[in-house]
Amino acid sequence: MSDYTVSDIKLAQPNTTTFFCNGDEMLRFSDKGVWVRGKRVKQSDKEAEQVYNSFKEWLTWQHLSR
Repeated sequence: MSDYTVSDIKLAQPNTTTFFCNGDEMLRFSDKGVWVRGKRVKQSDKEAEQVYNSFKEWLTWQHLSR
């Protein structure tokens, strides 16, 4: 397995975060679902919302504690 470097992060859609590596979408998640390399990961609607809210909380904490 090779290492990947996140080359871009886009916040184009409301409540959606997308990570890119060399121009390819690697991870996208929102309060509607999670996608890995463009394929949706099976999960309940509540689970997707919890993952999104947890990431948003972590990202805020990271930004504030730099």
